[in-house]
Amino acid sequence: MTIVGIVLAVLAFLLAWPIPAALARFRGDPISEVVLWQAVGLSGGLSLIGAALAFAVAPGTTSLPQGLFDLIRGKDHTQLSLLAWIFLVIAVLLIGRLLGCLVLTLYSARQTRLRHDEILHLLSEPSIAYPDTRIITTDEAVAYCLPKGPRKGTAVLSTGLLKALDEDERTAVIAHERAHLDFRHDVLVIPFAAWHRALPYFSATAIGLNSVNRLIELMADDQARDHVDPQILAQAVRSAAAISPDHRSDLSAQRIQRLSHPLDPARIPVRLMSIGLAVLLLLLPTLLIVTPSSFGI
Repeated sequence: MTIVGIVLAVLAFLLAWPIPAALARFRGDPISEVVLWQAVGLSGGLSLIGAALAFAVAPGTTSLPQGLFDLIRGKDHTQLSLLAWIFLVIAVLLIGRLLGCLVLTLYSARQTRLRHDEILHLLSEPSIAYPDTRIITTDEAVAYCLPKGPRKGTAVLSTGLLKALDEDERTAVIAHERAHLDFRHDVLVIPFAAWHRALPYFSATAIGLNSVNRLIELMADDQARDHVDPQILAQAVRSAAAISPDHRSDLSAQRIQRLSHPLDPARIPVRLMSIGLAVLLLLLPTLLIVTPSSFGI
């Protein structure tokens, strides 16, 4: 199992730095990128925990599941060296921290939404023209959404943005925000937020969280194309950037560029290849942990 631990440790390192750094520079279909980021996060966590567990049970067994089963039954715990105990404690702490941060992130997100909803109802008015939309009074260009459940939530626009947009552009912006709500992009971000909370010193977690936050904006744009003219949505992004420095970003420029052109017809084959690569990323540490003999180690 020592060799398995070394291989898993190397894989964890690759998934913690060089692979995320390369993936952050990749510009393709946003769904493909999100799938790959999910695979990187899951495979990285599995490799890190698996490496610690493999070192903990080595060299007493050639099977990690069997070694853990023996430890649970109390069969081999007296034979563990001090170093093995250290690795076992590290693995348990990692599992506890990852799961704990996931639960904490879910709870924090829910509480934040509830507080935000209360404040929003005090500081905004419901829109007469647009259903499930509230208007806040500010000269800044503000547009976001507040989820409340599956396919439910509120789109929020500012008076400053409404003044800067024509009717078609307002409809396009609302379609973008409704896409976030309909496809629950807030839920998609939570695992990456929890990942970053659990391991803030790993560059991969910050890169992954920032990348997914960028990608869900592109995904909402693509999904809004089914309801509005993408050229109009692109113009709405330009108009927002003209009145608010917060919207003059690389992301806004990327959104405008993508919305100004038809979707790449090659995105479906790319998506299928990305799914295949994601499956391989998940299978590699899983097979190493469960059946190391399959690799001859």
